[in-house]
Amino acid sequence: NKMSHSHGPQQTIRIADAKVAPPFYKATAEFLRDTKKSGLKMRQGVFNGKRVEYFKGKSGVNGLLKEGFAKVLPKDREQVTTREDAIKVMNDLGKHGFILRVNRGDNIGGKGSARVLQPNPQQELKDDGYYMWIYEGSQLKLYLYAALLVVTVLAAVLFPLWPESLRLGVWYLSVGVLGLLGVFFGIAIVRLILYIITIVILPRGIWIFPNLFEDVGIIDSFIPFWAWDEPSAKKSGSSSSTNEKTTSETSSSSATTTAATTTTKTTTVSASEAEPAPVIGDETVTDTTTSN
Repeated sequence: NKMSHSHGPQQTIRIADAKVAPPFYKATAEFLRDTKKSGLKMRQGVFNGKRVEYFKGKSGVNGLLKEGFAKVLPKDREQVTTREDAIKVMNDLGKHGFILRVNRGDNIGGKGSARVLQPNPQQELKDDGYYMWIYEGSQLKLYLYAALLVVTVLAAVLFPLWPESLRLGVWYLSVGVLGLLGVFFGIAIVRLILYIITIVILPRGIWIFPNLFEDVGIIDSFIPFWAWDEPSAKKSGSSSSTNEKTTSETSSSSATTTAATTTTKTTTVSASEAEPAPVIGDETVTDTTTSN
């Protein structure tokens, strides 16, 4: 079965049915659509009035060169190790009706909104080209979510017809959930009030359950019971820098003073050794008298 799309009076692009494609290409498409594994950057577009997803050719080739894609390949198929191999696989996806090369038009709204897409007559893969997903992947999850939504709505509408025991259980459950929410908000309000009071009276504020809003487990959220408010990293860093600067200046000053003292002592000692003081005493006077 073939689908065709016409654009203009002389352009017709035939699109194959992806449902009859070999399993390898379906697995490849599923891998690329899983953006966590493939790293494919999806964009939003509008094609024939319908919202669609599209991507850049270079991004698709890079996704097939990731190590995770090797798990998708069957044992009898060669590994995709070069860009040429990846480009060939991407072209095969287009031939089997999974993707379609398109040209981007203007935004349908303001900046950053979806763009209007039109088919490109040249379907060969290019790194700077844009490719729209025709294959939407498995719809099983979508059907299950839709069925669950319908069952939930019907159960809520038929609540008056439920047995007395079920209705009583739902009432107790709802009261319990509301009670837990009330306790949580009460703790949050009390801890904020206590923090405001302590930060005015004491040098630092006190938090009750400091990990209450941290990304930790339920039990760890209530451990410890209280703690001092930790100073911001910026203030701490500034204080450390100031202390280091003061210490450095003090050390430099001490070193300068020590050096000056040492120089003074050295000069004094040198001067005393170079010019010894004359000796004047009784012996000198006696020598002078005798000479005369």
